[in-house]
Amino acid sequence: MTMSLTFIAATLVLALTAGAAGEPQPPVVLRQESPVGIAVLPGGGYAFYDRRQPEAEPTVFAPDGKAVKLEPRAAFGMPVGPTLPECVLLGRDGELHEVFMKLRGEGRKLAVDRFIDLWHRPTRGGKARWEEPKLAWEGYTGAVMMYGQLSTGRIVVPFGKWVPNRPTAPPTGSSVSMTIYSDDDGATWHQSPSELTSPCFPEYNGSNYGACEPVIVETKRADQAGRHIWMVMRTQAGFLYESWSRDGAEWTPAVPSRFHSSNGPSGILRLADGRIVLFWNHCELPPRADGQGVYGGRDALHAAISDDEGRTWRGFREVYRDAHRNETPPRSGDRGTAYPFPAYTKDAKILLYSGQGAGRRNFVLVDPDWLTQTRAADDFANGLDGWHVFKAFGPAERWWRDRTVGPVLINHPSKPGAKALHVRRPDDMDPDGAVWNFPLGWKGKVTVRLLLRPGLAGGSIALGDRCFDPCDDNGERLAIFRMPLRPDGPFAPDKWHTVTMAWDLSAKRCELRVDDPVPLTLPQAHEAVNGISYLRLRSTATAPDRAGFLVESVAAEISDPVAPPRTPEQNHASQAQYLTLIEGFRNRTTTRK
Repeated sequence: MTMSLTFIAATLVLALTAGAAGEPQPPVVLRQESPVGIAVLPGGGYAFYDRRQPEAEPTVFAPDGKAVKLEPRAAFGMPVGPTLPECVLLGRDGELHEVFMKLRGEGRKLAVDRFIDLWHRPTRGGKARWEEPKLAWEGYTGAVMMYGQLSTGRIVVPFGKWVPNRPTAPPTGSSVSMTIYSDDDGATWHQSPSELTSPCFPEYNGSNYGACEPVIVETKRADQAGRHIWMVMRTQAGFLYESWSRDGAEWTPAVPSRFHSSNGPSGILRLADGRIVLFWNHCELPPRADGQGVYGGRDALHAAISDDEGRTWRGFREVYRDAHRNETPPRSGDRGTAYPFPAYTKDAKILLYSGQGAGRRNFVLVDPDWLTQTRAADDFANGLDGWHVFKAFGPAERWWRDRTVGPVLINHPSKPGAKALHVRRPDDMDPDGAVWNFPLGWKGKVTVRLLLRPGLAGGSIALGDRCFDPCDDNGERLAIFRMPLRPDGPFAPDKWHTVTMAWDLSAKRCELRVDDPVPLTLPQAHEAVNGISYLRLRSTATAPDRAGFLVESVAAEISDPVAPPRTPEQNHASQAQYLTLIEGFRNRTTTRK
């Protein structure tokens, strides 16, 4: 290995051994903007390669602990440079199978005179040598997020196909999701007869690509038709879409899943203990600004875990936040936390490689047991790393809009050495907002210690089911439960109060207590598809308000952490309701100074 690869490997070994005992630890970013890529091996192994040194030989760390050399990425005209991780499958035959993308054509019309084909190459002789690659599929595809081998031995590669001359516009965008498959270890390949689509909508704040960048997993449960292979697709419909298959070739029509999503691909991993983990951006896209598109919805990457083959889910936690989310964004290019590639390690941790743009594509170590915890708290002793506090301002230009920090930490007024979060509207920009994620709860409570300063012009505490931008008004409009903060409410100015919001989604209510043991009841304003996992603190001042309110600490305690099973009919109804609500709010955004 090169010097950089050796350093990365040593760093990972230290990180993996460091938190091996005791309570599950929060996710850790192992290295910022590493030149090293990762090729994921289902079964727990992974390979490193140096994206800046395509002539170097990556080393595979296989599940059996034996190192296996991969040929240089420059061989056979494979992509070089800062590309996405490639997928490497350790087949049931004991050989490695690699599917990679190769550019063809120099034109500008996708799938017409410019193509990205799929090629396959296996090892032979017990991983002793690589065979020459063979063309597996011709056309134009985007990122291939993963592929797998079924229990039957069939190798299945899911991907998105760009349809020639089809615009990125309604009704279904420019892409369809499909698969190719091989029953003879890659000697021959066949194309699925199923081409899956998802709906697109006018005035969408993004590119209407349609259903693309799918991932699959073979489950241990099947429906009445024997379908047990689950596909999850990126869409622009507000949710990830899903499809099912018996054989990896013929698929059911794509339908909404239970997972809200901004517009990014997911990653899926079956752990050695049988649990399934899904990674995706559980975020809402910001609305357009004065009709102009705004890039967003990828500031946090989330994970949920299932121990019953996907019937129920827990977690919905932020495992990776964009460290630059509160800063002025780059003028062009993608950014954020999207494109997750997970593998699991020998000590049952998850090694995640994810992110887009300079300083954002990193290794993250995730303890899957952390996803099942039922408590979280923050008193700002470690700053605002666990919070989203940015606000967008100024005009939007070519999907770019500037950002700055909203609420800030100040010295606690009565506790020397402690900090408090100051939420207000200090100027003519949007009122401050702060967003905090906690473990998902179908039933639970959140406690906030706060102080309303004299002169407060208004604020709110809200509980939600996904990540909205801190100053996106839709975060308040679509909150599950919301409590206004008013000077004439049950608060004494300049006094610390303990606010408790205890919800039960089965009963569709939330009990609110402000110091007093006698509760008030808040009605449920909107459906929570999976549960509640977000706290929003917001100024609602309509003019500059330098007083605002202070927050000393927050805590969440979940008594029912399981998102219950859902039927396809329920998911369809949830999406229909979502689209109606979003359509009503879509054009309400105005650009403030």
